[in-house]
Amino acid sequence: MKIFGKSDAEIISEARIMIDALNRIGSASEDYPMGLGSTFVDEFTASREKVVALITEREKLNAELTAKTIQLDDEMKKMKKLHSEAKERVKLDVPQEQWEQFGIDDKK
Repeated sequence: MKIFGKSDAEIISEARIMIDALNRIGSASEDYPMGLGSTFVDEFTASREKVVALITEREKLNAELTAKTIQLDDEMKKMKKLHSEAKERVKLDVPQEQWEQFGIDDKK
């Protein structure tokens, strides 16, 4: 997903750079820029880590969804083939007046 024209990876990378810089400044001095303190940096770090974990989880779920979609497509093809076979047999062996009870609207 893009926020402000940047990819997730770009935003995460920029956040990592900012956090690293704030930690370097904070470890040398308690004078964080514009009053940002260690509490802010800790919250920022935790937020970034949660974002990374959620993206990883989303990627896993997308992979599972892709696998399920393939499985569904395969089963749908099988079901359509079986339906077609059943329809063909009914049309051959059952009088046309009774086709409707099998859900067949076709005409001969």
